[in-house]
Amino acid sequence: MRLVFVMMATLGLTACVSTGAPSIEGRAQPALELARLLEETAQHHPDRIEASSAEMGALRAALLERPQAPMEAAPAGETQMSALAPAPDLENAQSLLYAAHLASYRQMNNVVIGWRQLGVQLPALSTTEPRTERVQLDQGVFLRLKAGPFDTRSEAQALCAQAQAARLWCQPTHFTGEALPG
Repeated sequence: MRLVFVMMATLGLTACVSTGAPSIEGRAQPALELARLLEETAQHHPDRIEASSAEMGALRAALLERPQAPMEAAPAGETQMSALAPAPDLENAQSLLYAAHLASYRQMNNVVIGWRQLGVQLPALSTTEPRTERVQLDQGVFLRLKAGPFDTRSEAQALCAQAQAARLWCQPTHFTGEALPG
């Protein structure tokens, strides 16, 4: 059965190589080399063929698939807008990075002052970037002051542990918001 599958894959590669204009022969060389490698591997290491059967099946399916019509080149200086996918809506997207939420303020000038004061109380903040995130709560609009970015939640939690040891409030969160002005 393995030999039949290898032969089918080889025939599929060979068929792809043998059809088309003569100008593609140079580009078909990797396919010919792969076909030879598959034959040799099937003879001497059939277990490797078995382990690669899923990938070879996907390759065979891709080779047998009807080719897509090539896109026409746009005139110089123009882009094909219809070919571009629309940008995703990232308005409410979560960050893959983490931060430490250190405080909340109502006014931006208080955020700036708070960041300076917290930096004195918590020297570990010197290696972080401050961010602010505007949030609407029942009590009104607040600006959350965050420090980060951290690759993992546990890194943000470690900074929070230092903050809490200094008797500061802190909670791990996502690294979202905007850079602190100034």
